[in-house]
Amino acid sequence: MEVVLALGLCAFALVSLMSLTPVSLDSARNALEITRVSKAFQQVTTELTQSKFANVAAMTTITKYFDYDGNPTTNASVRYFTILATVAGSPIANQSPGSLLRVELTAQTPLNPNAGSTTVTICDMGY
Repeated sequence: MEVVLALGLCAFALVSLMSLTPVSLDSARNALEITRVSKAFQQVTTELTQSKFANVAAMTTITKYFDYDGNPTTNASVRYFTILATVAGSPIANQSPGSLLRVELTAQTPLNPNAGSTTVTICDMGY
């Protein structure tokens, strides 16, 4: 009798633990996607910061593509993340851009068309 009770208790515990597996896998996938989007945002921000300010100010929209691992790519068959950078003018309302630009970054993935967004300010470093 004790063996049957112990087996029933173990079966109940295993079923409970197995029911948490899909939730944990989904959380891990979401965390990985957030990390890769952050890496792509950082790469685009670094590229914009290191570019000539006049060149960035002349652009309106910049599109960059990244593979599933977050590496930049031009190969259409391995594109996973799309980062859209929109140059939105001055970060200060009702002022000309001057030496500061507000750039809005938006990430898109096949599963999540609005995977995240952020706004960065690019300043003229004199080069």
